[in-house]
Amino acid sequence: MRQLLCIGLATILTLGWLFSGCQDAENISGKGHLSFSTDTLSFDTLFSTIGSTTAWLKVYNRESHAVTIDQVRLKSGGQSGFRISLDGESQLPLSNVTIPAHDSLFLFVELTAPLQNSTLPQFLGDAVLFETAEGLQQIVLEAWSWDATIWHGKAITADTTLTGDKPIILYDSLVIAPDVTLTLDEGTTLFIHDRGKVLVYGNVKAKGSVAHPVTFRGDRLDNEFDDYPYDYNAGQWYYIQLKKNSFNNEFDHVRIRGGYYGIIADSSSADQLKLTLTNSVVTNAYYYSLYSFCNRLLVINSELSNSGSYTVFLIGGEATFIHCTIANYEDFKTREEPSVVLANYLLDSQKNEIPYPLKAHFTNCLIFGNQSEELALALSANESVGADLFFQNCLLRTQLKLGMLADQCLYPSEVGFLKTGSAKDKWVYDYRIDSTSVARGAASMVEANQYPFDLNGKNRLADGKPDIGAYEY
Repeated sequence: MRQLLCIGLATILTLGWLFSGCQDAENISGKGHLSFSTDTLSFDTLFSTIGSTTAWLKVYNRESHAVTIDQVRLKSGGQSGFRISLDGESQLPLSNVTIPAHDSLFLFVELTAPLQNSTLPQFLGDAVLFETAEGLQQIVLEAWSWDATIWHGKAITADTTLTGDKPIILYDSLVIAPDVTLTLDEGTTLFIHDRGKVLVYGNVKAKGSVAHPVTFRGDRLDNEFDDYPYDYNAGQWYYIQLKKNSFNNEFDHVRIRGGYYGIIADSSSADQLKLTLTNSVVTNAYYYSLYSFCNRLLVINSELSNSGSYTVFLIGGEATFIHCTIANYEDFKTREEPSVVLANYLLDSQKNEIPYPLKAHFTNCLIFGNQSEELALALSANESVGADLFFQNCLLRTQLKLGMLADQCLYPSEVGFLKTGSAKDKWVYDYRIDSTSVARGAASMVEANQYPFDLNGKNRLADGKPDIGAYEY
């Protein structure tokens, strides 16, 4: 009996030792197949020599025992510009990296692409190689790299022409000196970094085309999330500012988007033309798309849209708008202000009126948005302060009783835009009109004859019934 008891105890002790040994075996490194949260990591187009944001993925060990990665390295040996870090370790090659059973590691990837010596974006490829006892596995890395001219606090001190051969990345500011003209040929694009701005003391002649507009935009080329590019964001850079003594600026076929403001026209004089804006789009501003204080402006065949506050704000001066679409359906921030404000006075600190006579005429224009009131007139009660306002053949969203200030205008509840930025539209705004729009055929023929082609180059006289706004159906 005592002998059987001893045998039993020995058996139990032996089984206990074996069981303990089985548990320890799970933590002994061995063969194993790695899994990855993705097998290809793609970057959006990046500018050469400028570092990317950090992308990441997870490396999984789904085995019931620890797996040792003998080596982790880049296929290119680090010559492509890609950099990696595996759980904080970045000195390549990495050796003897152990992943416990049913555990994972984070792999972080960045890219600073070398110059490509090309005017077109060039493809870059590489791979992260994982070598284990079971063999070689890889994660593919890919990106496009685009060479650009990079300016830090650039001053234009002599007449200069920029071309569309290479993108220009602007840090801090671009200053056009007094009595100097900066000409931007078709296809020229300025990618403006955070807090960057364009300060015009001389003047700008931006001359794009339908196919190749001149563009001012933010410098982020990647997506904030899957179907939402950073390019859709307002407030990526500051503004274009036309200084007091800057006159005769011309913007034709220009795209300005993503700033805190679009164009700011400082107080000057209505005796000279400050700005001619034609066939252009100023959109997606955090505050105003166009702000002017006592200037003379001519705005034709243009879209001014999507601002977090006023879209067009005129104080004094003289302004003519013909065949323009002023639309605001942006909802990135709560907006309480109307799209268009016309004012002929301001109040000083003592609440006294300071007069600024205003003349503003709108013909064949569309002023609309997602608020019940998109037009505000801030006019002095003093009739001696000049206020010459008129709306001819316009489509307006307003509850104001314009009376003699308007002729042959329409006041519908809806316009019939193609896309107004909903999730269904994938956040895209398209202010062309649809087939049922009340804007169709309602424009004045006189001005349409003067400007027979719309913002996209379409003949608005083809059917003999020109449409209100910048776009012909």
